[in-house]
Amino acid sequence: MKLLVFFILIPLLELYVLIQVGSEVGALTVVLWTVLSAFLGVYLMRLQGMHTMQKAQEAMQSGQGLEGTMVQATLSFVGGLLLFLPGLISDTIGILLLLPFVRDFLAAQAIKGMTQRGQFRSRYSQENVYEGDWQEKKPEAPKVLEGEVVSRDDEIYKR
Repeated sequence: MKLLVFFILIPLLELYVLIQVGSEVGALTVVLWTVLSAFLGVYLMRLQGMHTMQKAQEAMQSGQGLEGTMVQATLSFVGGLLLFLPGLISDTIGILLLLPFVRDFLAAQAIKGMTQRGQFRSRYSQENVYEGDWQEKKPEAPKVLEGEVVSRDDEIYKR
């Protein structure tokens, strides 16, 4: 029920804002802004996607976690998607999500929340929790065995 109300109220609110702004600045201006923001949203989603893949590769090569990169990517994608959708409210939220300092703040809060929920679940869950230490070992050089090949003329080896 809440989801249905959400999908009805948000478009109605977007339509109301579009009509109000259109009456102030002109309908053509609002239509051009909506079309331009859609193209901008698609462009930024592509650009941020490539940038995120590069950051993820760098993080994996340096041995860092991907949590921050993935949250940043998700926020960038949602920002571009909101710019793609018609409406001035969604455009405003989309632009805010694409600003680096806003995205950094929201990503930090999301990671903090995920970490706290993860600790809460493991601390108070009824499941068994096993803790331990591990260490990485560097691969050792292959061992070389020295020897010689001896051939035998026995009947068994001639088959």
